[in-house]
Amino acid sequence: MDTQAVQPAILLEGLRKTYGTGPAAVEALKGVDMAVYPGEVVGLIGPSGSGKTTLLKCLGAVIEPTAGRITLGGEVIYEHGWKIRDLRALRRDRIGFIFQAPYLIPFLNATDNVALLPMLAGVSNAHARQRALEMLTALDVAHRGAAQVAELSGGEQQRVSIARALANKPPIILADEPTAPLDSQRALTVVTILNQLAREYRTAIIVVTHDEKIIPTFKRIYHIRDGRTVEQQGEGREVVAAANA
Repeated sequence: MDTQAVQPAILLEGLRKTYGTGPAAVEALKGVDMAVYPGEVVGLIGPSGSGKTTLLKCLGAVIEPTAGRITLGGEVIYEHGWKIRDLRALRRDRIGFIFQAPYLIPFLNATDNVALLPMLAGVSNAHARQRALEMLTALDVAHRGAAQVAELSGGEQQRVSIARALANKPPIILADEPTAPLDSQRALTVVTILNQLAREYRTAIIVVTHDEKIIPTFKRIYHIRDGRTVEQQGEGREVVAAANA
């Protein structure tokens, strides 16, 4: 990718976050710089306590940074305070979240779990379910659309959670240890899916991981240590995983 000709989907400049004040203050982020472009999956790795979770929370507008700038799709959303009035709408419409656990609603079937987010955004029930079917089909789990959560395998649940994250077609996906509960085959399947979807939908994806099985698949990696990031070229190893995990 010619990054010189493409505007970053995510641009962090000098991002800082301090918890507490005075002698008890802890500086979790100490000037993070990062750029992620449309259509790429970037790894974010580092030891526990290095600032990975804080970085994702700031980027996801869950907590407020202390200083620096966050630009999404060319729009500055944070600089000396939030520039977006409705942060809930920002998270709902422009940022998808994938977690270590699927966090599906147990009393809804797979289709309804995915359709719920578009409906909350004001999409009609019919169109929301159509969009859910589109995402479930893309993830090869549409045949399980009527299944309750308890009837889904672990790999199927994770696919449904990815479909839910993509339901509003956000330009950004933040994935926090998405393969941690999965075996090697299913973990590599999830990575393959994320790369396919990034290319197809031009989505920028950040994956926080400790999973050594998937680290070789990233073309770019940001190491975070003591609140600062260092960029590294990854192996970008192609993975072909089983489609029925």
